[in-house]
Amino acid sequence: MESAIEVFFQDPIFFVLSVISIITAIGVLIEKNLVRAGLLLVLCFGTIAANYFALKAPFVGASQILIYAVGITLVIVFALMLTSQKYDFPAFPSDEAKSITCAAISIALFAVLSTALTGGKWSTPDTELITCPKNTEIIGLKLLGSYALPFELISVLLLVALIGAVVIAKKDKING
Repeated sequence: MESAIEVFFQDPIFFVLSVISIITAIGVLIEKNLVRAGLLLVLCFGTIAANYFALKAPFVGASQILIYAVGITLVIVFALMLTSQKYDFPAFPSDEAKSITCAAISIALFAVLSTALTGGKWSTPDTELITCPKNTEIIGLKLLGSYALPFELISVLLLVALIGAVVIAKKDKING
């Protein structure tokens, strides 16, 4: 039987991404600010999607990003629009600190984008993923074939939950 250290060295990316997702999930539970908690949740779902990509499950990873990471971003927007609380971002001590922070972020973004656009070393995908296009086709046929009814019921349930959340939020604003 292999020890935990041997397993870690065989696939360190999986364990690093798992630790990041656990830490961000705990941060979601601890954080009191709605915006920060939502961003931590997006980061948590993003690392889970990266784990799926690392495990060579690109369809599940892409679904994770589309459904959860983007969906949570929309939930944050709805929560901010429907609540009456004002969320102020922390103020910088001075204009100089704001300028330095903005300059550092701009330089880092410029460096990343220029490296990507001018021919950074990108790894090529595995040939297994290219030669197996039927994986997504099989999932699509199952989802719209034998699992069509549960798929539609879940979409109706999510729609009802969204309408219920809007009604509850509006009722509190009218009564409050």
